[in-house]
Amino acid sequence: MMTPAAAPARKLVIPRLSDPRLTLATALTTYTILGQTVLYFNRDVTQIVVATLAACLADMALAYAFSRVVLVPLSAYITGLSVGILLESYDIRIYVLASLWGIASKHFIKDRHGHLFNPSNFAVVSALALSHGLATVAPGSQWGGAAWIAVVILALGLMMMRRVHRLDLVGSWLAGYFVMAMLRLALGQGGLVFVIGPVAGAEFALFSFSMLPDPKTSPRSSRARIVWGAGIAVLDGVLRYLEVRYSMFISLFAFCALLPLFRRVATRSAAEGEAWNVIERPLRS
Repeated sequence: MMTPAAAPARKLVIPRLSDPRLTLATALTTYTILGQTVLYFNRDVTQIVVATLAACLADMALAYAFSRVVLVPLSAYITGLSVGILLESYDIRIYVLASLWGIASKHFIKDRHGHLFNPSNFAVVSALALSHGLATVAPGSQWGGAAWIAVVILALGLMMMRRVHRLDLVGSWLAGYFVMAMLRLALGQGGLVFVIGPVAGAEFALFSFSMLPDPKTSPRSSRARIVWGAGIAVLDGVLRYLEVRYSMFISLFAFCALLPLFRRVATRSAAEGEAWNVIERPLRS
């Protein structure tokens, strides 16, 4: 007679102070606070709070349901903040649904190595594709278009990427973006300000320093990350030349669908260890 398999033991998972997500979460929180005070964001505090709460509650519920894990929803917090900042809609339900779609992708669309899509990216692309025009990406000039702010954000972002070991990925993305921008300029698609201008926007900074370098949904070897970042830049440049809206987000979404291939390539080279740094403690039943 077969006996039913024992249920997995419950455990508590909390991030260590050295977890790179803490760096990103701190940066996003600071950015959000500044956006509500001095950077001229047109985001409603309620929208940001709703998106963040929906993401955190969904992540905690699904983690417990599938793995009996009680977690501190740090990744979901980053996802919710990103959704609240990046999406623009007058319908509060969009923020709830987008956050739920993003967190669901983390738990349902995965292979043996982990989930495939960056939850924030999946949330934004899903909202744009499925909301029948109720959602758009917030304007890139959220901070008023001041050039000095853009320079500071880019400098701090690159410093943060060194901290989370993704400078190679973001560097290849930025280099690829500029190469494609110059190619579009040579082909007659606008002037220099038109092709380079997006770099100074909040949308570009959030994509480059929050969404793109997610260690869980990017290759785990330096060589693969360089190819990954450059490839996304090339696809983004082609889509921009074809005047496809939201090209960055679509490009990352497409590459995340190819992540299993990149993971197989990474296993043949020097892959890094676990991306997050957490403490796991068993809980008594």
